[in-house]
Amino acid sequence: SFAFGYEITLDDIFVEGIEAISRCDIRYGGEMGYCLKLLAIGQKDQQNRISLRVHPSFIAGDNPLARVSGSFNAISIFGSAVGQVMYYGRGAGMMPTASAVVADIIDVALGNSGTTFSRLNLQSRSMTEPLIETIDNLVNRFYIRIMCKDQPGVIAKWSKVLADNRISISGALQHEGLGPDNTVPVVITTHPTRQENVTAALEDMEKLDVIGGKPVCIRIVDIPEDKD
Repeated sequence: SFAFGYEITLDDIFVEGIEAISRCDIRYGGEMGYCLKLLAIGQKDQQNRISLRVHPSFIAGDNPLARVSGSFNAISIFGSAVGQVMYYGRGAGMMPTASAVVADIIDVALGNSGTTFSRLNLQSRSMTEPLIETIDNLVNRFYIRIMCKDQPGVIAKWSKVLADNRISISGALQHEGLGPDNTVPVVITTHPTRQENVTAALEDMEKLDVIGGKPVCIRIVDIPEDKD
């Protein structure tokens, strides 16, 4: 609401947790130059539509956000005039949490919080709702890991599934070694594509007799560089 001037509710935010993440995906992503972070992302496009989402994301290993760890949090803001501004500090722990809570209590006691929110002048809910972009329409790059049976013709089958759903491959990684049911892990990264296309492709892959288990999919977030 502060960033975009819209009246936002929690139902507007797509949320995906970390329960499907495994150590091997963190390792494979690292081999491809990525670092895994749980990000909260808000974006507004040129048509004033906004997307709001929280999900695990692969980001470039040399991005400043990749170095945020432990009890530290960071907020990276991109403005049309100021470019990128980053706020960094402790977001957890006894004293940092207590400091934030006490600051809020003081704001309420002094009446500052009421004044702040009454003057936000947010765009009404009825005008905001049509501008909320659904996750299916968003375009991202994707990391996909599939467990392929070690037999001829496997690559052709899952490649056809991707092609049928208009998904282009930007990179691939395969390790030797067997997993469950005589399978080997294959990691694919895609060019930018619509979420709904990837969702359909994953459903089709699960039906293939050469794929073992459910494919893993993690979004790759390309954070824009602030250049002069």
